[in-house]
Parts: sequence; C-alpha cells; structure tokens
Amino acid sequence: MCDFNSLELSYKEYDGSHTFYETNGSLSYESNEESENSDNRRNVSDTLNKDRNNKVEKYIKLENTLKIWGGTNKAITFKRKDDNELTKTIYNYNNKEIHVSNNISVLNLNNNNLEHINFLDDILIHIYKHKNLEIHILYLNIITLDISFNNLEDINDSILNLHNLKVLYLHSNKIQNIVQVKKLQALLKLKKFTIENNPIMDIYNKFYRHFIIHYLPQIRSLDFHDISKIEKNKSDITFNTHKYKFNLE
Repeated sequence: MCDFNSLELSYKEYDGSHTFYETNGSLSYESNEESENSDNRRNVSDTLNKDRNNKVEKYIKLENTLKIWGGTNKAITFKRKDDNELTKTIYNYNNKEIHVSNNISVLNLNNNNLEHINFLDDILIHIYKHKNLEIHILYLNIITLDISFNNLEDINDSILNLHNLKVLYLHSNKIQNIVQVKKLQALLKLKKFTIENNPIMDIYNKFYRHFIIHYLPQIRSLDFHDISKIEKNKSDITFNTHKYKFNLE
C-alpha cells in the first residue's frame, strides 16, 4: 500500500460512494450533520498530530473506496518497496480511480530497493489516466525527482523525457559507469544533481567530481555543494588532461 501520509487527504461519504479530497493539513470525515462533521474532523486531526506515522488506511478501509483525491498537492511519494511491489501498488485498485493533481512537480521514489525505473512511464500514465493527458505533457510537470537510496546501476532513458527537471537525486545507488551520467547532458534545465555514494566515486577517485562537472556543464550544485566558476574551469582542464587514463571522450 502506498504511503499516503504526504497527501493530507480528507474523507467524504455520499450516495454510497467514497471520495477523498484535500483540506488544510488534516484528515476529515464529513456527514450530513455539521456538529458530527466538526467533532470527527477535530478528533481525527488531533490523533494524526500526535502520531505522524499513522496512515490513512488506519482510519479508512481503502479497499472500499472508489476514488482517491490528492487535490492540488505538488508532491507524491512511494516509499519502502522494491520495483515489483511498487508496480503492484500502482495497479492494485482496478476499476477504481487514483487522482493526483496534474500540478505534481516532485516525484519521490527513494528507499524503494529499485533496480531500474522502467516503470516511470506507467506510474505517470496511471496517475493521470483520467485526465487524458499525453505522456510528454505529464513529464513536463516533474521538476524534482528523488531516486536516491536504491539499487540502480544505470540511468534509464525515460528520465531524459523530464525536460523541465531541475533537481535529480541519485546518491546512494550502484552506478559505476560515468557514461550513464553523460546522458544527463540532455536535461538542459538540470541545476542540482547528486550521485555521491555510488561506485563511480571509487572508480574515478579524485577525478570524480571534476569529470561530473565537465560532463554536466548546466548544473550549479553537485552532491549538495555549489560549483564555483573557478572549479568549473578547473574541471574542464582536469578532464582534458586525465580522460585518456579512463578511455573517456
């Protein structure tokens, strides 16, 4: 089951169907009587405030819901799943509707034991399928992608469709080949990039940071450290001097 804590959903029941909709920071139940509505809203909100680890599922049986609404939320997070389990999560509720606003700009898939992200297209298409939006439009919304702390060995080409991506967290994975990083030259708007704690650091050792900066001239921050003009110029010189040791171009 997805971790829907970040969606801050509220609950409404009418005409035998169930709908979630967004409110300001609380989970709420709304009935026909205003007093009961107010009491339930206060009680559930207080409980959630006491324990932020509580999940929506504890209060609402999601298997009986027809729709999940995320309103105008700008972030969605899937946590602690491997790629197979994550795929099952996305398709878990057949004949039902998962609705997350087309304003989403942050997609967080960190700590999921992922070995690839070939399913990125499927995630976005499924989330927005009722909008009848083309996939290239959906990709334009994503500004931040966090796929850190996984088991990724390469950078899937689907990331290259995120033309408005500005922040990419890839640290703590299993990427070894710097050619994988070179692909990201296509992301012209990319400004903040992390790839530390990957095998690539050990392979290229003291040249690691210089080589990354050379290959990605558009970034302004690498591994949470800003890149100065002096460092950028030095990186180009270092790359051109030592690239032959690693058969790089």
